[in-house]
Amino acid sequence: MKTYENDSIYPVKNPKNNRREFINKSIILGTLTGIAGLSVITGCKNEKEEGVSPSEDLMREHGVLNRILLIYDTCRLHLIKNEEFDWSTLNRSAQIIRTFVEDYHEKLEENFIFPRFEKANQLTDLVQVLRKQHTVGRILTDRIMQLGKMQAPAGSDESQKLITLLSDFNMMYRPHEAREETGTKKSYNF
Repeated sequence: MKTYENDSIYPVKNPKNNRREFINKSIILGTLTGIAGLSVITGCKNEKEEGVSPSEDLMREHGVLNRILLIYDTCRLHLIKNEEFDWSTLNRSAQIIRTFVEDYHEKLEENFIFPRFEKANQLTDLVQVLRKQHTVGRILTDRIMQLGKMQAPAGSDESQKLITLLSDFNMMYRPHEAREETGTKKSYNF
């Protein structure tokens, strides 16, 4: 990897630390930008705006989830490599999953979207799987939040459990999110 040490445009003291710092700041900025964007979107309801279709709204909300999945991937890699990282980033991300994804987004799906599919007898197998995944996701988030507060030392049993939890969460939610988007776009026209 070229470090550009002699190039004044790219001053690099320690490329490993700068890269980590850049990644951590990018993750935080990306998450905050996503959340700020959502507050702008929801805060402008009284102003005239173009209508946002349910599919578009779903995709925007999934954008927040995808950002958190990237943060979880990064934290997991730091744990695997026994590298230091900002634990507050993991903890804040898990809190966003709890409040925005689980308590808001998934509750809307469970209360308004899924019953429409069930009533129309469409995609009922998918709805059943998504409901189960919501339940499992909440359990995984509980455990991630518990272990994230412990700030387990690298290589410990707690650290290994957290690696597994982050991996399990992402492996479940990436296809979950993709399936919701592709399964609901065409199905909002009951």
